[in-house]
Amino acid sequence: MRHHQKIAIARLISDLIKSDDVICKEEVALYNHIVCSFDISQDELHEAQFVSQAEAVSYIRNMVPSEQKKIFSILRKAAYSDNSCVAREALLLQTLSLTLNDTNNKYHLLSTLMKGWQNPEKYVVYIESDYMPAINEEVMQQYEMISNLLHLWKFEFIYIPQLTQSLREMERSYLCDIIRYMNPRLSTEMLNNLYERLTNFTTESFTRDYLANSSHHNHFYDIAPSLLINVGLSHVPASLPAQQDTYFINFLTIRLEDEPDCVLNEVRRFLDEYETYITEPEYHRPKRGKTLFHYHGFYKQLFDFLARHHTNGEENRIVIDIPARRIWMRGIEVQMSATQLATYVFILHQTLCTHHGGLIKAGQHNPLSEKDEMRLGLTYHAICNLFRDTPITEERSYLEDVANIRGYIARIRTAIAHHIDDQDIKFYTPQDTSDKSRYHIAIEPTNVILRTASGDIPFVEYPFWKKLR
Repeated sequence: MRHHQKIAIARLISDLIKSDDVICKEEVALYNHIVCSFDISQDELHEAQFVSQAEAVSYIRNMVPSEQKKIFSILRKAAYSDNSCVAREALLLQTLSLTLNDTNNKYHLLSTLMKGWQNPEKYVVYIESDYMPAINEEVMQQYEMISNLLHLWKFEFIYIPQLTQSLREMERSYLCDIIRYMNPRLSTEMLNNLYERLTNFTTESFTRDYLANSSHHNHFYDIAPSLLINVGLSHVPASLPAQQDTYFINFLTIRLEDEPDCVLNEVRRFLDEYETYITEPEYHRPKRGKTLFHYHGFYKQLFDFLARHHTNGEENRIVIDIPARRIWMRGIEVQMSATQLATYVFILHQTLCTHHGGLIKAGQHNPLSEKDEMRLGLTYHAICNLFRDTPITEERSYLEDVANIRGYIARIRTAIAHHIDDQDIKFYTPQDTSDKSRYHIAIEPTNVILRTASGDIPFVEYPFWKKLR
């Protein structure tokens, strides 16, 4: 058996054993037996921790049918080794069965890496990259039936138009108060933008903007009407003690056939097979009541995306309020001290308003000329004075501040990282240039605004900068 196939087996058996949060004696014995039977080394067991479930399944799919059946049989035996098969075990078995026996390219398993995030809830989401009127009309008509069927098995049905409709039915002040409660540093402009985004979000936007951008899977940019099912998590341990464990979230997509009642029929087929695996179903009927804002599970994940993950337009702006000594990124205030804020503006100035394209580093390996030292010192102190009550005297040397500036940059990066995701943080934080000679910020100049006593102006057009050249 090939190296990557052994890794795939190790990943799947590990996910199966951990899926019910209980590791029994029988599962450990079976795990050791499988490791020995397939001659899986300790290095391969370690490597398997960093392989996604989707990648593991793709390796299994490339094996001959007899080997696939053998592996599925082993996994099924592991699931029932404690005489029960709970929800997450059943979902893993069902997902593997559907993908291995897929002759029409109907089922796709996708794994996306999410740092420090777990969501044990089960949900089924209707997705589409382009609006399909006929299917949406059927879903609207059959929403209660579909939702109730899934609720019986403790799945939540997510239909984005229904979700946004429920938000529109809330009092605007109530919903805005909740948004403000969860994001107290949100600007009024961003609060209004977020309210409009929450109450007008569409399935197509969810599929393309949220799923495609958050998961980094092109599969979602152009996908036919489908059901998206959260089928479990795969744990990825931190490689260093100071780092956080991460989790692959595994999604199964089921393409809907072009037939009447396609969503309802597919849900029934899915639940019928699910029932054959699970041994201890927990039937659940939803409680009906007045519309409330749910800040957990899928709803929290969606809200966090809308509030934090913006990829274009006005929401990408940095707004620096000089009189108030505050800075806003994507409409949320980033708390910085006066000196940290001045340092950030200093680096922006050196990046956007000078031919250097960044703040020149000074040190043993990169000595500054007397002219550069004087220029940087005057500029830095002048910008610091914009955000201070007590002016800095010009007699201080710029080189005296270099060590402190490096420390401020580290704190600035930490402050920004609290609400800018890993995908985009490089556009907002001071970074080293390729030759390591400067710090620069890679944001577009048009996205940086200065808020002055006389109004908002583009950063590069601030008249004060002309005095610093």
